[in-house]
Amino acid sequence: MIWKKIDKALVKKHVRPIYQKINKNLHGSLDVFRLAGQTFTKERAPEAAASMAYFTFFSLFPLILVIISFASFILKSQFVQDQVFQFIIDLIPISPDIIVSNIENVLTKRGAVGWLAIVGLIWSATTMFNIFALNVDRAWSDERSHNFFERRLIGIIIIVGLSILILILWGFNTFLKIELIENLLAYFQIPIFQTTLYEILAYITPRVFRFIIFWVMYQWIPKALVKPSEAFWGATFAIILTELITVIMNWYISSQWVRYELIYGSLGRIIALMLWIYFSSYVILFGAHISSAVGVLFRKRYNNTLPKEEYQ
Repeated sequence: MIWKKIDKALVKKHVRPIYQKINKNLHGSLDVFRLAGQTFTKERAPEAAASMAYFTFFSLFPLILVIISFASFILKSQFVQDQVFQFIIDLIPISPDIIVSNIENVLTKRGAVGWLAIVGLIWSATTMFNIFALNVDRAWSDERSHNFFERRLIGIIIIVGLSILILILWGFNTFLKIELIENLLAYFQIPIFQTTLYEILAYITPRVFRFIIFWVMYQWIPKALVKPSEAFWGATFAIILTELITVIMNWYISSQWVRYELIYGSLGRIIALMLWIYFSSYVILFGAHISSAVGVLFRKRYNNTLPKEEYQ
């Protein structure tokens, strides 16, 4: 009732100058978030985040299995498993032991995986990338979108890329274990693995890696032509918010305020993992709309087609 009595025109008259002043000082950042929010809602991205979380959860295990199987054709299986499990711990900080223990159990019970089985795993694993690519395309609503098979191909390329990353990690690990390198480190008394610098790098590296993943995906996945600077801002938003979500959820789960096991029993940690995937999916999709909004607004401003008062 109170809202109905408020003169909306009067509110706009007083709020607009404040908005425009702040927006100008922030070089158009408020307009970016405003447009991103509009397109995010228009394309029903909140619902897409829920479906993306669902498909991500069910695609996660086939994805891990196919990466292990693919890389095991070249490297020793145990090394591949160790690298993939460490990658999972770095990438999924909420309840990673659930995923690791289940994958270990599956690998113990199954035999060698043939090519036909790998094809089936790849198809299942690419489902989440298919959903992600579809919704990233929707962020650029005025542009053409990838078709179904192109989105599946994107998923396959991402899986191959992750497998190649395992090979790179193997090469780096092998380099450090070369006798000459070990002798040089010992001779110059460089305790590389016991230094504060190493601990800092161990903390920063996974986050830098995730930032690069977001940056590459926001630029490469859309069928629209996306500039690196446009993808950069979406990736920056996504990495900051996903890290914040992880910190908050870790604190919340470890606190005494929540006892999932009292409601969900043994499924409590899986529910926590699903929530983390959902919130992260929400942020990641919004990051795509941030990139799109940056592109739309600043391309128009560069071409002098955006009304000047939008930034004043």
